[in-house]
Amino acid sequence: MRHTVLRFCVYTLGCLGILCLIAMFIGGLYFSPVGGASGAVVFDVQAGSSSRAIAKQLVAARLIRSELAFRLALRYRGASRELKAGSYQLRRDMSLMQILDELQKGHVALESWTVPEGLTVAAVAELWESAGFGTAEAFLAALTLPSFLEDYGSVEGYLFPNTYKFAKGTPAETVFEMMLEEFNRRWDEAAEDSDEIEIGEIKFTRHEIVILASIIEKEAATASERPRIASVFHNRLKRNGLLQADPTVVYALGNPERLLTTADLKVDSPYNTYRHKGLPPGPICNPGIASIRAALHPEKTDYLYFMAIGEGKHHFSKTFAEHKRVRRKMRRKR
Repeated sequence: MRHTVLRFCVYTLGCLGILCLIAMFIGGLYFSPVGGASGAVVFDVQAGSSSRAIAKQLVAARLIRSELAFRLALRYRGASRELKAGSYQLRRDMSLMQILDELQKGHVALESWTVPEGLTVAAVAELWESAGFGTAEAFLAALTLPSFLEDYGSVEGYLFPNTYKFAKGTPAETVFEMMLEEFNRRWDEAAEDSDEIEIGEIKFTRHEIVILASIIEKEAATASERPRIASVFHNRLKRNGLLQADPTVVYALGNPERLLTTADLKVDSPYNTYRHKGLPPGPICNPGIASIRAALHPEKTDYLYFMAIGEGKHHFSKTFAEHKRVRRKMRRKR
């Protein structure tokens, strides 16, 4: 009797051992990497997707071997409701548990979007569409935060030029807020968190500095000339004179891609600084930090005029007579 019981125990333990080995083999197989090409696989998880649907997607994308193994791992972790929506960059040399870690922690792939200096809001919206993030119309519709519009009346000038990173599918409203936050951060650095600035004999509000910076952004082709161009506009404002800035007229005309005519300079618009003294009512583009700093810290000069002389450079004059001589010389050269 004792020998029979002993044989039964040995037989049972042997069977259990074999079953364990089989389970370990199958588990190792189903939880191991699928293998193959080691490049990244873009895997999108839609908001509201069930764990069953995600498991099916992973198998179809040949990123895991078994839906059941994935769902068992989820249940073991108690993470069935913790998988984050977004776009992921996964690899076929990742194990099932590594893939589960990525989805549970929300390590989504980030899109990179670069907005250069000097674009208008409309041009930024077109850039958004050309990058494939959504339509220009949807982007413009997002720029209607009541609190912001109440303070400034327009978002022109405040979509700070920079490179932004965000998850695929991020709404335009969120990216807009990122751009505003970046503007406020950079403004605080440049203007020492002040919304009223005294430069020489003139006090400027933040909005006025942004307007001036936007004109400098459009006029300056080289970084070194920005403070000098700023000095010309500061000197004219000090004299309560006309700024006579061509880019403001271009903006008034809807930004046509052609040279201005004499008739253009007579257009009836508050943005036409050939007809209206002082600053226009709003920014004409979204300036970068270099132009904002130039508006805040102009070079000390007596210049009142400047003219493009080629290769992104300008000639600066203190008198209109000198300015006319340079203009005649440039016309002869042309």
